[in-house]
Amino acid sequence: MDVYIAIYAIQSLLNELLEEDLKSLTKLQGRIELIQTNLSKLMSILEIAESGQESDEGTRKWVGETRQAVYEIKFLLDSSRKEGSVFKRSHSFKDVGSMIKVVEDKITALESDSRVRHIEPRQLRIQKQRRTHLHQAVPDFVGLEEDLEALVERLVGDDRVQDSQVVCLIGETGVGKTTLAKRIYYHEEIKNHFQAFAWIYVSQQWKLEDVLQWILFNLEPEKGKKPDRVFKVHELVNELFGVQQRKRCLIVLDGLWYNGFWDLLRPAFPTKQNRSKVLITTRSVEIADHIDQTHVGCYLYKQRRLNEKESWELLKKKIGHRLNIAGEYGEYDDEDENDDGASSIQSFGTCASVEEEDDSTDFLDISTPEDGIQDPKNQLEVERVGNEIVDRCAGLPQAIVLLGGILTTKSTITEWKMVHQNLDSYSRRGRSSQEKAGIRDVLSLSYHDLPYQLKPCFLYMGNFPEDYKIPTRKLYFLWAAEGFLPSESTGGENQESIADTGERYLGELAERCMVKVVVDELTGRFKTCQLHDFTRELCLLKGKDENFLKRVPFSHETNSISSPSSSSTVASTRNAHRLSIAVEYDFNNCFPTAKLDNIRSALFFSRLSDRRNLQPTLELLCIESKLLKVLSLERFDFGRKLSKAVGDLVHLRYLSLRGSKFHELPHSIGNLKYLQTLDLRLPFSVCLTIPNVIRNLNQLRHLYLPPSHTSTEKLQLSHLCNLNILKNFDTRVSDYRDIFKLTALQKLSAVIELETERLQAVCTYLSMNSTRLRDSSLRVRHFFQSERELNLLRQLVGCGNLRKLDLIGTINKLPEHGLFTRSLVKLTLRNSMLKENPMATLEKLPNLHSLSLRKNAVETNELHCTSQGFPQLRILEIQGQRRIENWTVEEGAMPKLRSLKIDECVNLEMVPEGIRYIATLRELVIANMPDSFKNRVQVVREEVGESSARTERNLSVKMFETSPDYTTQLEHRSPGSTSAVLRSFSPKILPKEWENA
Repeated sequence: MDVYIAIYAIQSLLNELLEEDLKSLTKLQGRIELIQTNLSKLMSILEIAESGQESDEGTRKWVGETRQAVYEIKFLLDSSRKEGSVFKRSHSFKDVGSMIKVVEDKITALESDSRVRHIEPRQLRIQKQRRTHLHQAVPDFVGLEEDLEALVERLVGDDRVQDSQVVCLIGETGVGKTTLAKRIYYHEEIKNHFQAFAWIYVSQQWKLEDVLQWILFNLEPEKGKKPDRVFKVHELVNELFGVQQRKRCLIVLDGLWYNGFWDLLRPAFPTKQNRSKVLITTRSVEIADHIDQTHVGCYLYKQRRLNEKESWELLKKKIGHRLNIAGEYGEYDDEDENDDGASSIQSFGTCASVEEEDDSTDFLDISTPEDGIQDPKNQLEVERVGNEIVDRCAGLPQAIVLLGGILTTKSTITEWKMVHQNLDSYSRRGRSSQEKAGIRDVLSLSYHDLPYQLKPCFLYMGNFPEDYKIPTRKLYFLWAAEGFLPSESTGGENQESIADTGERYLGELAERCMVKVVVDELTGRFKTCQLHDFTRELCLLKGKDENFLKRVPFSHETNSISSPSSSSTVASTRNAHRLSIAVEYDFNNCFPTAKLDNIRSALFFSRLSDRRNLQPTLELLCIESKLLKVLSLERFDFGRKLSKAVGDLVHLRYLSLRGSKFHELPHSIGNLKYLQTLDLRLPFSVCLTIPNVIRNLNQLRHLYLPPSHTSTEKLQLSHLCNLNILKNFDTRVSDYRDIFKLTALQKLSAVIELETERLQAVCTYLSMNSTRLRDSSLRVRHFFQSERELNLLRQLVGCGNLRKLDLIGTINKLPEHGLFTRSLVKLTLRNSMLKENPMATLEKLPNLHSLSLRKNAVETNELHCTSQGFPQLRILEIQGQRRIENWTVEEGAMPKLRSLKIDECVNLEMVPEGIRYIATLRELVIANMPDSFKNRVQVVREEVGESSARTERNLSVKMFETSPDYTTQLEHRSPGSTSAVLRSFSPKILPKEWENA
């Protein structure tokens, strides 16, 4: 076991000891907390001593002794536990005190040892990373430019001449097949030639229905997703076959690894008179040959490694922004990876098993500032050492990229030389000194080089499924619940939040190329993240070696990890602390039902289209796994009421039931006194009854209430003095004054329906600079008609922390544009009945990204957008504006618009002619509009298509009527339980009897 993972386990065990609430232990609390502090110092000293910066014989012996002592301490604490309790209840104060004394003595002896007394512990220096170097839609690319153009020509050439419907990229692990495929996918000629695109990563847990549905959705997004219907495979095959005959499609199958997959999919691809093409990446020559034999017209391209010059150029692109080295450093694309099927999908193959790390490496002495890599006089030496390092990668692009990730954290030539020496050490294991390093060696070095604080954070990402886009905020809260992030200070206005700390940690992992991230363009913060395929393999292997986590079913572990038989399932989970459970149709057969007492974390992921009832599983966990700290049960069904047994999980720090269905929260939820995150964001169609016990959760940092909820009495939240994030606060359910007492609150989302005087108090609170609140999103239902009310509106829109605002109710006149806060990025107006063109004011808001005019927002019959208007607008929705007849958009208006939605504006004569000048427009949605209007839209579509060279991608046009089935589904709800969130839907969707609810 990695010594740092063992130390984190020790700290976790000590936390659990403190939580046992034994009165006899109160006298030991200070000593236990001091041990935890000293353990953190010990990790820092150990990292410095182990890194090679201290290379004498005595220090190396101390490292070995420290490792042994840490394992002995962990064994001592582990052996003191028994089922249902952290430590044996029979232990007296004397027994526990003696055990603590042993731990104290061992740690003190290690810390004060003369061999390391000169080493000063240091705090982890992880800075916020430059986002432009962390997020690329198209990875860096060198050396194969001519091949790229030839492959593009083969795909877009004359269909009557070309005989290759399938192009297959073959290459070994790490050679860059996916990088080349992405360059092809985003090539300008490809975008202009094909009419529809789909990118699918073929995971080892693929299901044919899922693959076919995902391809179809990406090829014809205008039809939308249909999650409530289960399609048969032959229906999906026939539909995909037809789409490719109607449209010129490009479909990318990334990471194909199984012959049978292609055999099942092949009937969906026409073989004659077909203008569509398929691009495949695979490591297997056998698969490529098989495709060639079973499909007429398959072109096989064998991808080569990079030569020495190309390898050095790629390394410069990765680290060049930190150096003064001459060279080209690639352009970075800001586009959101969530926009299409290629989102966050990079596969560079699978790693082989990683060998154990060796402590016997000889390291160089600590470097001096004179050899800094940014010093111009050192550039020749930097290039010499850099070329030696990159030579060890044997021309494998992904090995070079990973090494670049390591080198970006090194600031001196001596540190670069140390990286070279360490890589040589890994390369020598099991092979001759002349052999080059491979992906396996570089991966091992990348993990070894991680700061100790980041190792458990990296391993934890192995909990998530292969194709899962991890929401970063969720990841940060999970890290915090597991104790991987430093504890927050209890005071101080500038203290760092869990999200801020997690952002820095993830940024370091991204800078090292261990993870890939998507950046939210509105906030500049990370939005989602994923492991690269090659680092995911490392993560799972290390996690297995460290007994860090187990995956259920075990078939979901990678092929290089031998899966235990069903008879060994219980034994495999007995010592595991974390379970990652994929809920599939055979869930009951593979989920272990015994020996779960050691589990500290259980994350359930549904791979089913419907919500499975997991109430029995929850009750089992509550009986068997009393020590759970993390429980995530998202998108499941728990019947009418969540089991009250959940209140027995008193050690929980994180509980997420997001997307699940139940109508009553048990009173026992108030027992979870250590809970930090509670996520109750249920579907909007579910109104949850919440007992007034949330106020007891004094440690709560993040509270996500349902969009629709109620309580038998006022839901009191004023006691939550540590709360940082409050989502879906509702003044109809809770006292509005509660938010004034949440002194630690940083992010607020609220539904506000108050009288003028009380709304005035809320506005005053939001305008105060003395609060820690820095982000608020409000849905306000109020009539702004009198001068007093209009003054109140001016104060509201000027609140400095206001980011999103949804106004429901009559507004006589909008405030002048200069009174709006510059922080406002999203604005929705409904039933405003504005008598003047609102665009004249709103188009001057400098940072507005999203604007929605819904249901009678305006009473004027004309809208006008000037040439300089809406400089940052990305999304525009105009819905239910029956009076609008004419809408003009001047050239130069909305220069960054991506999505335009027009819904039930039945008197609007045509789409504004000026949208043809918006080069960034990607999506045009037309809903519930007359046929005459749709016909005019088709004309505009053709005109925009003719100027596609000026657009970033082909324009996607979606035209549809609101589904009557969905309307019927909503009408089954009781009008009295309607949440304000439902008012954001189209009038076609929202039943009339709910409109005034």
